[in-house]
Amino acid sequence: MTHINIEIPDELHKKIKIESIKKNSTIKELIVKTLEEETKE
Repeated sequence: MTHINIEIPDELHKKIKIESIKKNSTIKELIVKTLEEETKE
């Protein structure tokens, strides 16, 4: 597995955190799922 470190705006982090809570997920799970969906062929 590869680790990626990125900087994101505080407001975006807040939105991602809220969305992950709504989906009963972790931030990591939400981001990975989103990236998988965006890279589907």
